[in-house]
Amino acid sequence: MFRTSGLGAALLSLSLGLASCISPTDPLGREEALEAAQKKYTELIRWGDVERAVTYVEEDQRDEFLELAESMEDLHITDFDIGEIEFTKDKATVIVTYHGYSEAVYVEHSAREVQEWERKEGIENHWFVRSELADVVAELQGKTVPSRRN
Repeated sequence: MFRTSGLGAALLSLSLGLASCISPTDPLGREEALEAAQKKYTELIRWGDVERAVTYVEEDQRDEFLELAESMEDLHITDFDIGEIEFTKDKATVIVTYHGYSEAVYVEHSAREVQEWERKEGIENHWFVRSELADVVAELQGKTVPSRRN
């Protein structure tokens, strides 16, 4: 008869649990961390929480990004669609389409944002986005933005 001690059983359970969390194709969990960061950032944008969303934005864009908070006060993002994530080791591209309207003009518009994500060396699985939020806000307010990528 085979017996295990309480400690042995606990270690076996722990090792099996950890093994199930590690992906053989992404052992460092980069893709999972990116997906979580990207979803959280997009949800924060939907709810107009620019102050919390800024923590996901590249440092050189943060001041400009925070200036958008006021222009988003009358903006209501009703939904968003997240496209496929094009992922490489430390970079990723995601196309998100936001749907919403401005209280000034109760007409729903859609705006597409190409989110360019990058994982910084030395910062474990923390991803930062290059934001196109200014153009998204303008489009959802019904303004034409000629410089937008299609």
